[in-house]
Amino acid sequence: METGLEDTQDKIESSVVDIVFDIEGKAIPEDNSSALWREVLRHLPWLEQEKHAGIHPLQAAPSDYGMLLLTRRTKLVLRVAQAHVAAAMELTGRQLDIGDNVLRVGSGKVRPLPVFGTIYAHFVDMGSADETQFARHLARRLEEMKIQTKFICGKRQALHTDQGVVSGFSLMLYDLTPAQSILLQEIGLGANRKLGCGIFIPHKSIAAIMA
Repeated sequence: METGLEDTQDKIESSVVDIVFDIEGKAIPEDNSSALWREVLRHLPWLEQEKHAGIHPLQAAPSDYGMLLLTRRTKLVLRVAQAHVAAAMELTGRQLDIGDNVLRVGSGKVRPLPVFGTIYAHFVDMGSADETQFARHLARRLEEMKIQTKFICGKRQALHTDQGVVSGFSLMLYDLTPAQSILLQEIGLGANRKLGCGIFIPHKSIAAIMA
């Protein structure tokens, strides 16, 4: 679904950006969210107090033995306030120990949040493993935000954290206005944002949610 909203990018100013870091490494466990957050926090302790800061899920190739294989295209992406870009860049050159695996963080580039009428999150935690309850909680939250939009719940997801297993769903929101698109990317939806949940990225088609 083409939205045409990307043409309005220069008309929308966001206080939040993504910082895209190159990383070097071979593999990491599939359940890496908690360990990755702990390691990033070790180097950037101020992130703990940043309500809307988040770490995008790492994009890597799955294996048959519980590991994700890193490629040259795998990036570490932090979503932070523009005011903290310089502080976040201090992650450059640091080493992240994820279990028995080592990631070395390279240079980072700032990427503004793009304006798309369709956005997607791989995992949204609304506090329920039941799809009907999930949709009900989601609709209530969107109503609180005064956002009228359409959504599609995708596959049920499970995330292993230090506090136990968290359940949620992938989620597509579409027919958003430019302002709504930016707002939802800035603050996300649901809990566990620092573990990669509720972080939206633009998408041109609703087909991804069905995959």
